[in-house]
Amino acid sequence: MLLPVRPNAAAKARSAGLCRAAAIVLMLIPVTLSCTIQEVSTPLPGRPQVLPEVPEFESAASIWRDAIVTVPAKVKGKLAVEPAAMLREDEVLMVASFEWRPTFYSYDLRTGGFRALGTAPKWAECSLCFEVMSVATSETRIVWTAGVYRSEPWNAGKRHVELWTMPRSGGEMRLVTWLTGHGQVPFEDRLSIVGDDAVWHGDGQAYRVPLDGGEAQRLPSVEQTVPAAVRELDGTQCGREWCVGLPPNRRYELTKLVVLRKDGTERREVVASYGGPLMNDRFGLFGGPYVNGDKERRHTAKHPGPQPVLYDRCTEKSGRIGGLLKGSADYDVFRGGERAASPEEPLLYWTSSDRKSWIVLDLSRIPDSLCA
Repeated sequence: MLLPVRPNAAAKARSAGLCRAAAIVLMLIPVTLSCTIQEVSTPLPGRPQVLPEVPEFESAASIWRDAIVTVPAKVKGKLAVEPAAMLREDEVLMVASFEWRPTFYSYDLRTGGFRALGTAPKWAECSLCFEVMSVATSETRIVWTAGVYRSEPWNAGKRHVELWTMPRSGGEMRLVTWLTGHGQVPFEDRLSIVGDDAVWHGDGQAYRVPLDGGEAQRLPSVEQTVPAAVRELDGTQCGREWCVGLPPNRRYELTKLVVLRKDGTERREVVASYGGPLMNDRFGLFGGPYVNGDKERRHTAKHPGPQPVLYDRCTEKSGRIGGLLKGSADYDVFRGGERAASPEEPLLYWTSSDRKSWIVLDLSRIPDSLCA
């Protein structure tokens, strides 16, 4: 089965089982980076003496230079913040929400300055009782979901999800509606703005919510049916026109994914290990490849597993992404909020090697002409 890639801003483990999607984030399963050859005169049964080399991919920052921006990880060296969305080409929406009173900031890439846009209500100044999950923007609004816990007697001590909004230019934060009941917090959620409405999906639930007031409309759940032409693959997941699946296992060969159209045409193999459907039917957020079935692989903080890769279907290029977690053999990639111009091309971001900055890859900055 293809393992899910965690979005955003969803990504860091929170207490009480809440994981952010802004929150839409990605923790990759450790996989092989180095292999050792046993010093024996004959190979183990079925195992070649020399295993395939795991390829070294070029960094995403080298391939897509114009799509990369760097932003600080803290405001004035104190308050930790994370990227949430792009407000303009030179302006990044940042949020401080982990164990702090959630505040939205605008970060100017030209001047390097922060500007506070709005702060959550006073009661949200508590540890983990108000956590920003997913963020979306339009020309006039910022909208987000929050996992909320408040200790009123009627709350029953359980979390729920709320929808909030504020002016894009800054100002008062306003609660729009509850999205779930007590104790119903999805592992991940998706949020976008369509006209004057917010559209939210989370764990089988979906709503269209008027942001200026009115009844929320329950949307039918969409169950994906795998087209007949691609059912030969394992764990197939499809977007609008393109699908991603696993080919049959081949022991002691590099792991691969298959990318192809729903009708089975334009099939190509990608050296990678797992991932979800293509973002905007173009970009694959995949796990790095490893040698399938190699029992001797080892990965440690000094010898970590392979980095995740971003695959571009239009150019057939794959680039290394993700930051190495401190003292760990794992890499992290988080998925940020959506921008109005291209809601299916979110921000991808990861920590710099010195932990002082976030490296942000804005997929919408990669030219569409490459797909012509």
